[in-house]
Amino acid sequence: MTVTLITGAASGIGLAVAQKLAAEGCGLALVDRDGDKLEAVAAGLKGAAEVRIYRGDVTDAAQVSETVEAVIADFDQIDGLVTSSGIVRVRPSFEVSAQEFRDHLEVNVTGSWFYAQAVGRQMAAQKTGSIVMIGSVYGIGGAPDRAAYCASKGAVHNLVQALAVEWGPLGIRVNAVAPTGVRTPMVQNLINNGQYNLAGVRGRTPLGRLAEADEIAEACAFLLSDRSRMITGDILRVDGGWAANGYTFAN
Repeated sequence: MTVTLITGAASGIGLAVAQKLAAEGCGLALVDRDGDKLEAVAAGLKGAAEVRIYRGDVTDAAQVSETVEAVIADFDQIDGLVTSSGIVRVRPSFEVSAQEFRDHLEVNVTGSWFYAQAVGRQMAAQKTGSIVMIGSVYGIGGAPDRAAYCASKGAVHNLVQALAVEWGPLGIRVNAVAPTGVRTPMVQNLINNGQYNLAGVRGRTPLGRLAEADEIAEACAFLLSDRSRMITGDILRVDGGWAANGYTFAN
């Protein structure tokens, strides 16, 4: 049995990854701040070898260490890690508060780092493991009203490459998946609030649509598996051709 720890597993991309890996018969350690929703997710998963849930805040280093220790105690191993917890706020840059900017870095970057470091220690002891962080096309190029988010996702991409170089000799692969807009509750909320230029995104994307969460999950499952055993330090774009299109980024 392979065991994968997924943060942000109660909704969106994290949930889709959990569903995909469950269908493949993996053991799952699911982490989210919303414990009630996580219980419902775990109850609905089909095919997983074993599922355990852990309520936690990815920005709390001590809590992250405790959670990883609990997962190791429960499963004896961690073969894969997907850091899917994240936030995005859409606001003109002049209006972004210091705390709001810090929040993006804390959740999107520091939370990924805390889990990578804690799980990486276990993987180093095992001499094998695969880590996948959720990046974004907004970490590759700029977009209006998303300065904090763009900065945080660019940092995630660089973190991935740094860890891939350092941890490759230890048997640990580290990659990122960089989606375009994904039809998740978080993006739908932006659309509903008039903060997401859906027509512009579709127009810029050669395939003409948003990504579905299960499409991002497929990429994550590939990078976690032995099918990608010679891939590390990569930022895998799952963007319908967004980044290949040289036009200005739509909001």
